[in-house]
Amino acid sequence: MRAELDEKLRIVQDRIDDRQEISITYFQPDDKKDGGAYITATGCVKKIDEYERVVVMVDGAKIPIEEIIEINAELFNDADGILV
Repeated sequence: MRAELDEKLRIVQDRIDDRQEISITYFQPDDKKDGGAYITATGCVKKIDEYERVVVMVDGAKIPIEEIIEINAELFNDADGILV
């Protein structure tokens, strides 16, 4: 599963200038107690920061790459059948 997510992030990075809308589902730990919640952020990716290991959305949201569990976008259907 991690390999598929890494491939999707690579495709997003390659087409970042296209400003395509994507949905990223990730786990957000609770700062005050054990547990957390699954969040889905939808929008355009501004950049993927390899050093900080976060996806930065246009709205300023920072999504930790290690917490991502799913990435969906129309652009994956156009990626020469690599991902669906």
